[in-house]
Amino acid sequence: MQEIPEKFIPLKEAADRLGLHLWALRRAVNRGDIPSYTPFNKRRLVRLSEVIAAIEAFREGGGDV
Repeated sequence: MQEIPEKFIPLKEAADRLGLHLWALRRAVNRGDIPSYTPFNKRRLVRLSEVIAAIEAFREGGGDV
């Protein structure tokens, strides 16, 4: 069975789903901390799993140091 690829979602939707401020997510994307995609227009999209992975990578304390 073929695995279905993860959907791309707008920054606003990702921020809403994760309880983040849109400006904070946009800033992280602009810095290059979170990959974004613009497949057909200027609307930037992200994968939710990549946003979560970036948050986990930057989490302070309680992780492998």
